[in-house]
Amino acid sequence: MRAMYLVNYFTAGCIAASLLGWTASLHPLAFKTITFLIATVAIFWCLCWLLDFSISQLLKISVADLQAVLVSGLAALLIGIGVFLCT
Repeated sequence: MRAMYLVNYFTAGCIAASLLGWTASLHPLAFKTITFLIATVAIFWCLCWLLDFSISQLLKISVADLQAVLVSGLAALLIGIGVFLCT
């Protein structure tokens, strides 16, 4: 059941990143806004890697689960950037 949750979150992340990439390709102001959003997410992503033990205790999940979520989030973001580059 936990694997299905992770697959669903990964699919939702891919869809969201693709939608943001497509929206960024439509208008220059949307591109700037989404670039800011992605930069903010990247900062939080790096902080989660640096503070993984503290964050995992705060969220009450194991460190391995947190790292799996972070890696799948990076993969979803890369798919979204690929959609942006292909449009």
